[in-house]
Amino acid sequence: MKLKHLLSLMFVLMSAVPLFLGLQYLNNHFGKYSREQYVEHLSAMSAIAEQRIQSAIERIRDNSALISSRTQLRLSLDQWTRTGEVRHRAKIAKIIHDAKQGLSHLREIRIYDAAGRLVVSTLEAEPQTAELQTKPEKIEVSLAANDGYTVAISREPLILDHTTVGYVEAQFFADFINALARDRTGLGETGEWLVAVRAENGDALFAVPLKYDSAAAFKRRVSKDRHDVPIIQAMLGNEIVLDHAPDYREEPVLASTRYLPELDWGLVAKVSEAEVNELVTRNQSLIYVAEFVIVLLAIAVGVVLAFYIARPIEKLRAYTALASKGSLEEPHLERAGWKEARDLADHFTFMIKALRELNENLQAQVAERTQALNEANKKLEKLASEDPLTGLYNRRLFDIRLSEEFDRATRYRHDLAAAMLDLDHFKKINDRFGHAAGDEVLSKVGSFLKASARASDVVARVGGEEFCLLLPEGSKSGAMAFLERIRAEIEALQFSTANGQFTVTCSIGLACLDSTTETEQTLIERADVALYQAKKTGRNRIVQSTQKASTVSEFPKTA
Repeated sequence: MKLKHLLSLMFVLMSAVPLFLGLQYLNNHFGKYSREQYVEHLSAMSAIAEQRIQSAIERIRDNSALISSRTQLRLSLDQWTRTGEVRHRAKIAKIIHDAKQGLSHLREIRIYDAAGRLVVSTLEAEPQTAELQTKPEKIEVSLAANDGYTVAISREPLILDHTTVGYVEAQFFADFINALARDRTGLGETGEWLVAVRAENGDALFAVPLKYDSAAAFKRRVSKDRHDVPIIQAMLGNEIVLDHAPDYREEPVLASTRYLPELDWGLVAKVSEAEVNELVTRNQSLIYVAEFVIVLLAIAVGVVLAFYIARPIEKLRAYTALASKGSLEEPHLERAGWKEARDLADHFTFMIKALRELNENLQAQVAERTQALNEANKKLEKLASEDPLTGLYNRRLFDIRLSEEFDRATRYRHDLAAAMLDLDHFKKINDRFGHAAGDEVLSKVGSFLKASARASDVVARVGGEEFCLLLPEGSKSGAMAFLERIRAEIEALQFSTANGQFTVTCSIGLACLDSTTETEQTLIERADVALYQAKKTGRNRIVQSTQKASTVSEFPKTA
């Protein structure tokens, strides 16, 4: 057998056979790997959907807080309960109608008294005999069907002077839930989102239309005893991935379950097992084709390499035969051999360089994706903590900072002052100059407060035109002087519109920490009551609250 044939056979055995066996092993395990990749993809999508729902619920809670934080609403409701006078009920109706105009996706606002009886609603056709079924102790969000719509209902107690004077119920169109159910991007042809709430008997009650049952919302249920069904596992609080689990149609599916404990909702992302298996089989077929092509290429490369190596050896034999006869010179062979070795080394160098560049490109792409993900997380964190119009803290983050500063002040016996600031006659500005002018006033006042405060101060928008300032280490005299400067400079601000120029004034209620009996709730309530006194005694002034009574400051101004 010639040398080139022997080398060809050797290279085929050394390259093609191990490669064939390796590809066979890879193909056998590729099905399992493909399935694991699909499981990770499904789990990641369900986690993202859970975050989308949580973000939407936080927005609903913030909007509900803007409604319930109105001091005049609680005062008027308390007076209506005590006297039954129609003018107090009319005042409540006006407040909630104004609040509804400033909030998008809001369907209805209802106000109940302390006994759970309906007082007033923003819907004119609402029956006045309606009663609140459950009386929440804190803000609660649930899903329900109302006149053919899926609505998110937020219920919250209205508290005045440590006493519950009533309840507020806000109904929002739950577009975020329906949009999630319709958007099946990334779930394939048979993919589907399931969202369920807990029925009165513990069953899973679907809250959205289903792909294979468009009338399922708040009608179709799955028994709580069906622990093999993914939606029941979600309602049990198990965040897992289920293989070959029966769905609501008893079809085998691959499903990822999620549970939202604060809402008691279940979320499932699922796709048919038949589609998953079809995808795995199609990928395996591609591997078989690639395997056949690679083996053919390995055989071809082995044959070419064998001929390439055998060629100088055969020349060496011919040279040796001729050299023995004295016909050739030795240096010619040496030059040919060194050239082939140098070419081989150049090929290896090129391969190493190509691999290094590929690795660097992959690392750069990973770094770029990581940076983009970090920037997206920062944007989400900003949206969850800031009021979008003014750039100030929203009510949720203000409550967190209030708890932190109150604990620090009481632990180390430091001063702490809280001030409630409300713009006077703000509705008249909206009525006369338009809502765009009102938004400009809120934005400009918010920027002014943020620029005037110290780095340690906390400034938040807690209502429609209501702001709260938390002043750590703020003594009574120091806080009063600072707030008087704030009041005077807000009065000096100038606003221009097509309908003319105007100015605004503000009323401020101030409360300073009493370390003996104070709580963070009573501190804010005293500031709230002092604000009400400032409004009642003429506006454009500061009223300082004490434990016994609220006293008008030495800086009252004419409204």
